[in-house]
Amino acid sequence: MWKKKLGIAAGILAVIVILLWGRKAYLDAHYFDNYDPGAPLNIATIETTEAGNSTPEEGYTVTKFTFDGFKGEKVPSLICIPMKDPGKKRPAVIFLHGIGQDKDFVRVIAPPFMRSGFALVSFDQFTQGERKIRKKSLMSGLSDFTERPAKTVNETRRLVDYLGTRDDIDPQRIYLVGASYGAVTGSTVLAMDKRVRAGVLVYGGGDFGKLLDSYANHLAVAVGLGMIDGKGLNPEKPPLPTLSASQEWKIGVVLGCAIPLGRYLFGVADPIHYADEIAPTPVYFQNGLYDVLVPAAAGKALQDAAREPKKITWYESDHVGINVKDTQRVLADGLNWLLEQDNPLRAPEDKAPALTNFDLDKT
Repeated sequence: MWKKKLGIAAGILAVIVILLWGRKAYLDAHYFDNYDPGAPLNIATIETTEAGNSTPEEGYTVTKFTFDGFKGEKVPSLICIPMKDPGKKRPAVIFLHGIGQDKDFVRVIAPPFMRSGFALVSFDQFTQGERKIRKKSLMSGLSDFTERPAKTVNETRRLVDYLGTRDDIDPQRIYLVGASYGAVTGSTVLAMDKRVRAGVLVYGGGDFGKLLDSYANHLAVAVGLGMIDGKGLNPEKPPLPTLSASQEWKIGVVLGCAIPLGRYLFGVADPIHYADEIAPTPVYFQNGLYDVLVPAAAGKALQDAAREPKKITWYESDHVGINVKDTQRVLADGLNWLLEQDNPLRAPEDKAPALTNFDLDKT
């Protein structure tokens, strides 16, 4: 009797598992489906201000606007346009910000792009900036986090749609710069949308198992287990505490259990699955050897998954943004590479010289 009941229970459990995996497989197969190029953009301009106008050569406008994402969701955005030669068709760079940033970071990095003749545009990714969601429950936060990669990729493509409608943007010269989380999602954009001419992936990575195994996550687990005091701890503000071999072993056990779950929940968004489709779009990978947020192993995994044409630079640095001088060098290298891609398409009078430094007052 008991054997029969156990057999029935095991059969029911097997059916439930199969159904759950089937549902997950279906959802993953349609994860990026919510991009509709035919949907109305419904652009709404909110305000335009001027900046950097100490000289006519350096002045630019900053326009705040919204466009419609999936099902009419308003996506707050900023676009910076050089004031020199108004109305002239120019190249544009889409900037995808990091996981904890928002669109206003383009105000910090805009001047070198403006002097180099690019328009620069960014939007608040889901849960950031004006789209911040003030929810307290763990499940709602997890649900939002699983939605964010698909929304970021699809809304970037909507932004490409919008740039293609502007009289002052050359739709054949749209580029992408993604930083950290923006590089993770940006690599998928480059794989899926060939209207983007080239892209710079700044300190991104792939293979969620390797991404989750960052030193920052090791510290987070250590705090959660009560091994170290988390008060005032910020992975982006070194020096960081050193973990003992015994602590690392215990943390390894926890992450060994958590990583498979993370791969199950977020694996569909892992750029490692799409990186080989970036080609033939040129891509420039920049990564730090001592990155506590995006491990070097994750950076290399994404680089290796991408095919030629690609350029790779390793910096003896921690994560981008932690050290101002390192950040200036990384951004200057990235912008100079974009100029290498775009200068051959410019009229002689519009060609921009390479940068010797990148103006950045804060990170």
